[in-house]
Order: sequence, then structure tokens, then C-alpha cells
Amino acid sequence: MKKILPILITILFFFVLGCTDESPIAPESDLIVIRGYIYAGEPVSDIQLTHTLALGSEETTAPPVNDAVVYLLKEGQRYDLVLSPGDSGYYFYPGNDLIIAENDEIEIRVEYGGNLVTGNTIVPAPPKDVEISENTLYVPEEIMGFGGGQDSTRSLTVTWQQEESALFYVTVENVETNPDTIEIAGFFNARNGMRFISIPRNVNEYRINLMTLNFYGKHLLKVYRVNQEYADLYQSRMQDTRDLNEPLTNIENGLGVFSAF
Repeated sequence: MKKILPILITILFFFVLGCTDESPIAPESDLIVIRGYIYAGEPVSDIQLTHTLALGSEETTAPPVNDAVVYLLKEGQRYDLVLSPGDSGYYFYPGNDLIIAENDEIEIRVEYGGNLVTGNTIVPAPPKDVEISENTLYVPEEIMGFGGGQDSTRSLTVTWQQEESALFYVTVENVETNPDTIEIAGFFNARNGMRFISIPRNVNEYRINLMTLNFYGKHLLKVYRVNQEYADLYQSRMQDTRDLNEPLTNIENGLGVFSAF
């Protein structure tokens, strides 16, 4: 399952001086957009490539790039990625010899249309002193009020060490092979699927209740530290529509973000 994080929307705006027949809102060239995320201790599978969309385009999603040469570099070693099944523009590393670990410096390279697009990231340290208040969340027969009330058996709190300006997010994933669905009268879940992902925030705790989960059984909870380049992009995602600034990027010869968690 792909990790779903906030989508990058890249707007290209070119100011043209003098008289011209060319549209001022069309990109001069087709830049590659990288949305690449790697996670310490996890396989590499969250690398997506797309084309750009011109301002004013009627399309809602950028076309995927499915025919690029994509690889990672770590300590001089090259790891070639392959295209995931389907027409999504996602690439993954098929081997088991690439281990992503704390403090690793990773470079991504994309060869496409005679151009080389690159990005760099350093894997951050994990959150410190991660603890959870309880190991079991009980499901009541009926729910009175949002989230099952304040009963400690109906909510869990995960905490970690606070850090100035650092962003963190939490994932909760059901790890059962065939889990039973939670169905309770009066219980309205947003239907997060098998995995819930919180919004990145500068906090040191997160409360988990029945609004977070869809299934009974065992769950795996993880707390991720967000790397700085993604934090910068995330915090700058809301801009005044009159500015039309491009989002922040750490990609050379392209757009987007390549970051580690």
C-alpha cells in the first residue's frame, strides 16, 4: 500500500516581456516532478514521477512518467528502481540489499528526455522516548459522543520527546490477514482503510480512538520524524493565490521534493 501524504501541486508561471503570441501560462519545457519519499528500515516504493501542468489546464492530475531511468545512490553504490505495475508513475527498488538507515545520505537521479534530474536527502534520527499509554483499545457496544468519550480504555495516547520546529506524524496500520470490520450503531468513521496517517505537526503526542480505526485485531503504530526539506514544503503549501509562487523544491533541473523520514 502506498503511503498517502499531501499531494504536490506544481504551478508554472512565466512572465513574458514585450509582445508575443505564446501563452504566458504555458511552461517553456516539460519539467519532471519528483515526489520521492524514503523511510528508515522500510523498502523503497514511494517514488513517483509526473509531468507538469500549465496554469489554467483543465486536467486535475499531472500525467505520470512511466519510461524514465530512475536510480538511487548511497555511498557510491547504484540501486536501479523499476516501474510499479499499472500506469501510476511509481517506481520501487526490487532488491533486498538496500537498507535505509539513520544518517544515510541518499541521492536520486532521473534520466529522461536527455536530461538528468537529481535530488538529495539525509535520513533523520527517529523520535526519542516513544511510549504508548495502553496496549489495548476496547470497542464499546454503543458510542455516546465523539470518539467514544474520555474513557481511557477507549483511547490510547502515544507520546515522544518534543523538539523545537520539528514535525512528526503517526501511522496506525492493521496487520491482520483478514480483519473484522468495526460496525457500531452511531459510529461514523472517515474510512481510513487498513492504515491511518495523521497530519504532520509540531507536537509530542497523538491520541488514537475509534475514529482512527476501521478494524479489530492487531495494529502496528509508528511515529515518523519529518525531514526538513519536506517540513519546509509542507509549511509553505498554503500561499496567497495572488502570488503564484512555485512551491519550495530540493530538486535540481526539475521540481518536487525528495525527502526521508
